[in-house]
Amino acid sequence: METQTEFDQVAYLKNQLKYLGFGEDSTLHKDLEKGIKAKKQQFEIKTTSDKTLPGNKVDFILKFNKTENGGIFFNSYNGTLTNDKAEKISHNFPVSKENTFTAKEAINLLEGRSVKIEFLNPKTEQIEPAFVKFNFEDAKTEKGNYQFQNFYKNYGVNTDQIVEKSNLIFDKPEYKENTIKSLEKGNIVKVKFKIDDKFIDGKAVLNPQYKNLNLYDQDLNRINTNKPLEGLEQDNKHEKNNVKEQSIKR
Repeated sequence: METQTEFDQVAYLKNQLKYLGFGEDSTLHKDLEKGIKAKKQQFEIKTTSDKTLPGNKVDFILKFNKTENGGIFFNSYNGTLTNDKAEKISHNFPVSKENTFTAKEAINLLEGRSVKIEFLNPKTEQIEPAFVKFNFEDAKTEKGNYQFQNFYKNYGVNTDQIVEKSNLIFDKPEYKENTIKSLEKGNIVKVKFKIDDKFIDGKAVLNPQYKNLNLYDQDLNRINTNKPLEGLEQDNKHEKNNVKEQSIKR
């Protein structure tokens, strides 16, 4: 029979998995309980997610560690995306109280989109909001992870302004706020927008690097009439010259 302490530990870990977007199905919980009862100091749980683009698949390996005094910690997880070309893209994500990526945010990063999170700025040595994305062009770190391309607050990404200038249409004011939050998580968001006096139901992805929205139709075909913010050309030149400087290991 479980003690009160053991019950609280299990409940906490189950809530942590739920909060980070790994779900709460019975198989996941059974695997967790099995790992906790096992004698090994470390154990892993395998799970998947269907929250990818069509044709993609993601597999997660959740990694736990036990301490000598009986504590159990969810330390990190590995995400491996298999795309529609059968290519595998893998990264290890640390789990901490400060800045853990959720399962959906991990998928968004693996699929090449940007996510807003609290991140250490090496120039200011301060934790601050930043948009981050994987740098798929540079070599991985010694730990097998991608390096991040980071766009801190001084880079000047203003999602509200970007949405405003992209001619999105919102039926209710609160829809705008929800759209901004979802875009900043790296999600592909259903939107309405106006182009050449036509109202279109489509989808949008935030592109912090170029401070604009990538707009698509319902089938995710890019709509090329989407224009960047005024005066952005100079910013793009500046950013391209500083990509190496803004890359950081994590």
